Amino acid sequence: MLSSITARRAHTLVSAPGKVLLTGGYLVLDRTYEGLVVGTDARFYTYIQDGGHAPTESKKKIVVRSLQFEQGMWEYDIEIKNEKVLLEVIPTGSTNKFVETCVCFCLSIILEMIGTEKLLEKIATGLDINIAGNNDFYSQREQLSEPQLLRFSVSPAKLRSRSLPITIASLRVIPPFCHTGSTLGNVHKTGLGSSAALITSLVAALFLHTSAVPALDGHADRALVHNVAQFVHCFAQGKVGSGFDVSAAVWGSHRYRRFDPKVLDSIMDDDVNPALLFETVSPKNPAWNNVVTPFKLPPHLTLILADIDAGSHTPSLVTNALWTELGIANTELERTLRELSKLHEEDDYAYEDAVAKLISLMPTTIALHPIFPLLIQWLSLSASHTTSAPLRALATAASTFESIRSLIRRMSAFSDVPVEPEEQTRLLDACLAVPGVVMAGVPGAGGYDAIFCIVLSADAAREVERVWQSWTEMSVGPLLAQEDFVGARVEKVEDVAGFNNVI
Repeated sequence: MLSSITARRAHTLVSAPGKVLLTGGYLVLDRTYEGLVVGTDARFYTYIQDGGHAPTESKKKIVVRSLQFEQGMWEYDIEIKNEKVLLEVIPTGSTNKFVETCVCFCLSIILEMIGTEKLLEKIATGLDINIAGNNDFYSQREQLSEPQLLRFSVSPAKLRSRSLPITIASLRVIPPFCHTGSTLGNVHKTGLGSSAALITSLVAALFLHTSAVPALDGHADRALVHNVAQFVHCFAQGKVGSGFDVSAAVWGSHRYRRFDPKVLDSIMDDDVNPALLFETVSPKNPAWNNVVTPFKLPPHLTLILADIDAGSHTPSLVTNALWTELGIANTELERTLRELSKLHEEDDYAYEDAVAKLISLMPTTIALHPIFPLLIQWLSLSASHTTSAPLRALATAASTFESIRSLIRRMSAFSDVPVEPEEQTRLLDACLAVPGVVMAGVPGAGGYDAIFCIVLSADAAREVERVWQSWTEMSVGPLLAQEDFVGARVEKVEDVAGFNNVI
């Protein structure tokens, strides 16, 4: 709980969302193509307050804590010499490349922006930083099977007495920001983009706390946070990825076209010149040619997610033989989803009627391919001139996404890479057999880690959860996360449930 002394210190709290890449897996690596990325309400939070450390003429102490992890504390001494930030790691039993890289480079850029005197004033007594992520970023299987390990809880009796099934109801019992029972390096992630959300929240919080940027409202300030977070994330990982995960953490849900990776070539160096670093990440640098087009799911289309426990496997890059065809299908899906939002604005009654009709569709036969009868109905509706425009658009979205899945499976077969593994295909088809499920797929680069469904009703979501719970081929665990189209934002501690317990 915040003490009265802590509460009086200047403080900043910033959150950044996780992500789900609906379309564009692999393709977003190439600027020719775009991806459709949705932000989630699972968010990472960075809380910075002025430290309680005695000010000295030279070194300033920065302490970073993440109380969700074993050995979750990292300490640094910061010194400014010859207009350059020097960071010394104080041994604490563990290291954190992402945090260390982020703190050092951010302070170097901030020094270029506000000067030595002002930066030293802002960190005069050091900085105390707390970082925490929503439970959905990490698998909760161990917490549910061994509930006595739960920390920061009110110790409900049923948690002490027995294990709980992997269900939405059980996940809601776990206290917010639950301890993982693991070190950061060994934790089982769920693929929501934890490192990108962490980095983005930390970058934004550092720039805001030092007044290097006044707010996140202006495009230029948010673009600066984006550019710095992309650089830090790439540097910490040792490679330049597509960047869609950081982009989602900054901007929220959107259509994404990547930046030219060459923009980072000159600064991927530990000893990079600070002036060159700031010049490169500046929003005034025209080499940042990423394109962000805001997006959100149409009304009544609800994203639900599941974590899959089927062994770890990260697919490698696949052949581009089908990329053009897949890119066209991805674009068609986005166009249809945007059309649905427009149709709802124009006639919400007709839209609601279309949703109700589509929910009522039910496969008449479940044979070798359980969704085949339903797919025939979707295709028939999308081609019919007698059905309403919203119903045609909903059916088109469903059938287009099935075309995308088909292309992804062909890519898998040609490259011998399991983008949509056969086990996932069977599970996704079972989900699509539930009335009210419009789409089901593997997010991003695919593999065995996760699936998503887009459903039209709470009843459909509950039925899908029953499918997951009864599935025996793999362990399927629901996540609580849903879409949140808002990107990084400033928060109030009292508005974030349970956050007081981890600072």
